Amino acid sequence: MPMHRATRAQAGISRRWFLAGAGVAAVAAAGGGYAIGRSPSPGGSTSRSPARRREPSVTNGAFRSKILGASVGYSLAVPAGHRLGDGLPVVFMLPGRGGTAAGCMSGTRMPQFVADASRKGDSPPFALAAIDGGESYWHPRTSGEDRMSMLMQEFVPMCADRWTLGETRARRAIMGWSMGGYGAILMAERYPHDLCAVAAASPAIWTSYDAMLLGPGDAFDSAAQFATYDVIAHAGALAQTAVRVDCGLQDGFYPYVQAFVQSLPSPPAGVSIAGGHDGAFWLKVGPGQARFLGSQFAA
Repeated sequence: MPMHRATRAQAGISRRWFLAGAGVAAVAAAGGGYAIGRSPSPGGSTSRSPARRREPSVTNGAFRSKILGASVGYSLAVPAGHRLGDGLPVVFMLPGRGGTAAGCMSGTRMPQFVADASRKGDSPPFALAAIDGGESYWHPRTSGEDRMSMLMQEFVPMCADRWTLGETRARRAIMGWSMGGYGAILMAERYPHDLCAVAAASPAIWTSYDAMLLGPGDAFDSAAQFATYDVIAHAGALAQTAVRVDCGLQDGFYPYVQAFVQSLPSPPAGVSIAGGHDGAFWLKVGPGQARFLGSQFAA
């Protein structure tokens, strides 16, 4: 897709809107603002009933990243009746801008959605592995920060070696929200031999560097860097990867997401329905994401 200088009308999303949206993403990922993780149970009661429904097991921790030179938090979830070390397939989870692994795991309610899909027979059981997101957009920056390499060269192998999670491509997938949605797509494009599927909710993507400058302004360090990590331009790399993309019709990123969808080698799964760039929309599409990812492991 040719680069062009975007006007504010073409950009569709201002820096002020984007930063506010990033705050919403962080709040949602942390489990606040939308009663995320505190919703009534299907029977209408807010009390837990372990006798009727066993909860997934969640483990939070951190490891020292040599690539980042810092400690990075992670969160692992396995379905009830399973444990780390069972050799489950795994979906890696990338939170929105500034989001943490623990907040992403609890705020998205994905462990519960996976459990529900498995219980209904719509998906085999699989594990979830979330990682802290930071704010550098999951690609190498001129500052030296490189969360792409941290994820794919440190965290993914650690999950396979330490917990026997997702030991082969057919048993690994990735998903993300907002900035993490962009990151998930980027990883699937850059590592097609390591990930069998990708699901992105409201991915924070743009059709040009100029459009990005009218939004957050700091997602890429230069036009050349944008071109290198432009997921629309490189969508052809997903020819052998199962793709799901969900985006709300009122989301400022919607026009850009549609440009990405139209650039894919084949139509993706996913929905475009009423909703914004927020946790309410992400909870709405979460069950469908869980079923989609599980179906890839069942294939």
